Amino acid sequence: MKTVNEGESSAAPVPNPEKWSHEAIVARGNMPPERMQKLKLAANSGQNPGFDFLHECWNDDPALQIVVKKLLAKFPQWGIACVDGVLVDWER
Repeated sequence: MKTVNEGESSAAPVPNPEKWSHEAIVARGNMPPERMQKLKLAANSGQNPGFDFLHECWNDDPALQIVVKKLLAKFPQWGIACVDGVLVDWER
């Protein structure tokens, strides 16, 4: 039986929020307010902002990954999930 060692996975590693650098925390505070506003609107209204938008947020900012994960847990009817650190649209 072969074990998979860290670093052998094809999925990109997800940063550990406990180990974010000061720069990453500052960058989160400076993120474009439009993205966060759109994510908050989705959380309040239940309207899916679209896979492409969620995927862009997921890939561009590790801090937004937490927000996106919460949205996906709250709205499973959107058909989008996080599998092994990658966003998946079940309808594609």
